[in-house]
Amino acid sequence: MRRLDALELRPSLAQIGGRLTRGATLTGYEDLARSKGLDPVSMSRSAGLPLKVLSDPDTLVSIDSVATLLEASARESREQAFGLLLAEKQRVGNYGVLAAVLREEPTLGAALQSLARYMWVQNDGLRLRVDDMGHFTMVLLEIRLQKQGRSRQGIEMAAGTILRTLRALTQGSFRPVSVCFSHTRPRDLLTHHRVLATALDFSQPFDAIVCRSGDLALPVPSADPELGRALKGLLDQHRASSKEQPLDGVRQIVKILLPLGNCSVERVAERLGTHRRTLNRQLATAGKSVSAVIEDTRAEMAETYLAGGMRNFCEVAYLLGFTSGAEFSRWFRGRFGMTASQWISSMRGERTETGR
Repeated sequence: MRRLDALELRPSLAQIGGRLTRGATLTGYEDLARSKGLDPVSMSRSAGLPLKVLSDPDTLVSIDSVATLLEASARESREQAFGLLLAEKQRVGNYGVLAAVLREEPTLGAALQSLARYMWVQNDGLRLRVDDMGHFTMVLLEIRLQKQGRSRQGIEMAAGTILRTLRALTQGSFRPVSVCFSHTRPRDLLTHHRVLATALDFSQPFDAIVCRSGDLALPVPSADPELGRALKGLLDQHRASSKEQPLDGVRQIVKILLPLGNCSVERVAERLGTHRRTLNRQLATAGKSVSAVIEDTRAEMAETYLAGGMRNFCEVAYLLGFTSGAEFSRWFRGRFGMTASQWISSMRGERTETGR
């Protein structure tokens, strides 16, 4: 049996303050950047990252700075799949102590639950949620940035890294059904098909890995459940002082229910296994209510779909849970103070002024 004292347990990133990630997230960045004609030192400095992050996997850095680095690297190198190429350089061992937990779980499903539960050990800016839909299970991904915006490269890297981890744990037996991305389809999918090796769906309401629920019973050959329980006990002690708030979980559920047309306060609470009054009390600590989160999430999704330009108003209305385009138009004007067409025109004007 491997010894517990051989593993150095570090504090939760959330306990240190802010949304941070270990430098191990950027393992392989220096070589990849140089291969694409970039100066990794200059790129890191421009993103506000300490140079130590390129050599020390335990350096703690801002998830916002990492997201900025990945987006800038993709733009400067003109490599749309930069995040996926970096995912190819990741190994299970990059997760540090979390890797030990995953390797000791008896099944893929148990490992996936632990990956979602203890991701804060590795990356406090990446949130995973495992949602059982019956025959299929979705692993929902969210990168939580302090600044407004999204990280296309970060999400693709996270999807690629997690898929490689699940395959490694099962010695290549795991095969997902598909990977869904909320961003638009890139021009070239060659790297996406090679790294993800599954069906791809773009411009979706969420970012997720979809798998067959039955595949979660696949065994992890390296497992030592007794050691795994001891390791999780240690992590739970550290987690006690930084328990997750329910806000992120509510947002994830809302993104799933809106396209189904049955997103209500009661339905969200039911999916989270609680009562609406209890859930509202929990959200009150963050100054929110379930209904407010539903509306905020709907507005965020509306901006994403309209900015992408890949869907017409009726399709957007359907994906946001409205019964008609007219109902969506009334809601949009009330929420944004302008029509959807005016909003799109203003966005195009801003992009022209900034040269994007």
